[in-house]
Amino acid sequence: MRPTLHLSLLAFLLLQLHSHANADCEPATCGNLTLRYPFWLGDSKQQTPSPCGPPAFEIWCAERSVASLRYTSFHVLDIDYANNSLIVSNTGVAAATHDGVCNTYFNMSINLSFGPFTIGHRNRALCFLHNCNGTAPSGPGYVNATSNCSAPIYAYLGGTYHWGKPPPEIATGGCTYSYLPVLVKEAEITITAANYSRLLKDGFVLEWEMASVGDCGACAAIGGQCRYNKSMMPAFWCLCPGGGLAELACAGESLSLTY
Repeated sequence: MRPTLHLSLLAFLLLQLHSHANADCEPATCGNLTLRYPFWLGDSKQQTPSPCGPPAFEIWCAERSVASLRYTSFHVLDIDYANNSLIVSNTGVAAATHDGVCNTYFNMSINLSFGPFTIGHRNRALCFLHNCNGTAPSGPGYVNATSNCSAPIYAYLGGTYHWGKPPPEIATGGCTYSYLPVLVKEAEITITAANYSRLLKDGFVLEWEMASVGDCGACAAIGGQCRYNKSMMPAFWCLCPGGGLAELACAGESLSLTY
């Protein structure tokens, strides 16, 4: 490629990136949530990537009040930007007229992929035992959670839920069992498996790494706005106060960005 052609192509790409980055990415709201980088408000009809955040952080807002992660069955209940975490709940559980335990698809460790998110270490493991062949599990901590299900189901609240590791060992007898994470607040140390219905609806914690989205805080600290373009390397850029794009700096201020 001739040098002049190479420079022209580079200039064109930078112009497109600048135009793309100047899109309106003001914080949005959905119910009681404030959505800002890396989250952004999209909709089910949107086909093109947005400069306002990574694709996996797109939020759909039903009737401007119920937030969910795009292409997932999870409601977003809360976002903690300071700790890079959010609380989500399964939409099937939230909408269920029963206790939400009759189906076994809640086995998170087998059936679900969270992309850039990981299940937080603050969650505990809620176990549901079913298909027990007439032998009910016994001992302290086991609760009958059958409700209006067609077959007996029992609940047990274990210790810390470890993503990708074997579930906590409990006496399951001949039962089939499924584990899922639930968030137990520090003030609720006496909570038991008898609260399984509320624990399901209150959701669990997901976390994300700053390395997957860039250090938006450093950009905002010097008056910049955070932008994202997955076709560029790095994907995270800082839109400077004057309108220019910078990978590492705005107006001479040094940024320590993580990718």
